[in-house]
Amino acid sequence: MIRLIRPIIDGNALEALAIFVVVFVVWWVFSLLTAPKTGHAEPDDPSGSPGYAKVALGLLAAALVLWGLFALRDSDGPPGPKGGLLHVVATGPQPDRDIVLRVDDQPVAPVLHADHHLAFPVPSGRHAVFLKDSSVDSSRDFEVDIREGEALVLSVHPDLCPVQIDMSALTYGRPARSTRTPLDGVVIRTLPVVEVFTRTESPIWLPRGAVLSFNELPDSLSPGSSASILIPLPCSMAQDDRTLWAEARKRFPGLDDAARRVGYTEADPTRREVAAMDEERVFELFKQQGAALARETPP
Repeated sequence: MIRLIRPIIDGNALEALAIFVVVFVVWWVFSLLTAPKTGHAEPDDPSGSPGYAKVALGLLAAALVLWGLFALRDSDGPPGPKGGLLHVVATGPQPDRDIVLRVDDQPVAPVLHADHHLAFPVPSGRHAVFLKDSSVDSSRDFEVDIREGEALVLSVHPDLCPVQIDMSALTYGRPARSTRTPLDGVVIRTLPVVEVFTRTESPIWLPRGAVLSFNELPDSLSPGSSASILIPLPCSMAQDDRTLWAEARKRFPGLDDAARRVGYTEADPTRREVAAMDEERVFELFKQQGAALARETPP
C-alpha cells in the first residue's frame, strides 16, 4: 500500500492508477484460474471455455487502460516547470552578445532569436529579473509575475518606449479607413499608430497579433485579422502620434517605403485629432479621402 501511495504523494497519480489496475487484473485472473470446479466435465478445447474468454478480455481491457493512461500522461508535454516568455528587443548589432538576462540570479538562454528580437523562457510565478544591454550601457531590474503561456515585453532602457504600429495596411494592402466617428457610416483613415507604452519600469503584455521584428510578420492575413509590430523609440519622441510616426519612418526605412507605397500622406490625421473634430470637419475629411482613394485606385 505504501508503494501505491508514494507516487500519489509525489504527484504521479497516473502511475499509481496504472499499478492499481495491474494488481487488480492479476488478482482477478488468479481468482478465475483457481476457482473451485463445479463437477462438469472440462471441454476438449480449453481455449473455448468461458473462463479463458474472460481472462483474455480482462487482459485486453487492462492493456487498453494502461495505454490510455500513459498516452494521457505523455500528451501533457515534457516534465519540468512551465511558464511564459520574456521578450526583449535589443538595440545593438549583436543581440545574442549584447543582451544578458538573469532570472532569480540564474542566467537564461534565449529560445528565440529573430533579428533584434530575443525571447527567454521563465517558469510560472514571481521572479526577480535582471536585464542588461551592453550596447546602451544600461541594466535594469524587474519584478515579474508570469503565468502559463503568457508573453511579456521588457524595455532595455528607461528612455526607450515600445510603440505599436499597425502593419495591416502597410504590409498587406492600401490603407483602410480605420477610425470610426460619431457620424453613421463615416470612417476616417488615420496614421497607423495603435498605442505607446510609456511605463517602461514594468513589463508590458505583448498585444495580440503583435510581433517584435519585421521578419516575424505573417505572409498573409486571414479575413478580419490584423498584424502589428512593437518597435522601441525614445520616449521623448513618443509624446504624440504625429511626432512618433515621423520618427518611426525616419529610423525604419522599411516603414517609410511602405507608407509611401500605400499612399499615406502628411495630411492624414491621428486618432486623437479625429476625436477632436466637429461633425462638419469629419465629413469634409471623409469626402477628401474618398476622392483621393478613387484617383489612386486603377480602373
